[in-house]
Amino acid sequence: MPGPKGVPDADIIALLHKGHSNREIGRILHTNPQRASRLRAQLGLPEYQPPAATPIEERWASRVKTVAGGHMRWTGSLRGGMPHLVWKQRSYSARRLAFQIGHGREPVGRVMPGCGKTWCVAPEHTTDQSMRHADALYTRIFGSAA
Repeated sequence: MPGPKGVPDADIIALLHKGHSNREIGRILHTNPQRASRLRAQLGLPEYQPPAATPIEERWASRVKTVAGGHMRWTGSLRGGMPHLVWKQRSYSARRLAFQIGHGREPVGRVMPGCGKTWCVAPEHTTDQSMRHADALYTRIFGSAA
């Protein structure tokens, strides 16, 4: 049976069963969210519970594509030409996140791919300033053949 403004109750009920909030239903169907709330109560459906926040590591992982050689290509957005991720209304460098995922600590200085592929964001391939400095010292002491 259609309610006010011609939106059938069945359309609202279908979205309620799919887990949408009253507000989302109002926005999708161009109807008053209170209508969805009344139908929710009539059907004995529980109040809408927003999904738990996705951990930032999962969000990062959903925006990379593994390619040959163990490299990973960033498929998310760029900021100033650099891969970045917005999580909880804050912007993060995708390379810094990759470093934290791969090395379990905050990076020191700029994070760069150590594999030679400028586009790579594989956690195991990221290096920070401390690692590059240590590599340079090692090469100076033992030479490039070591």
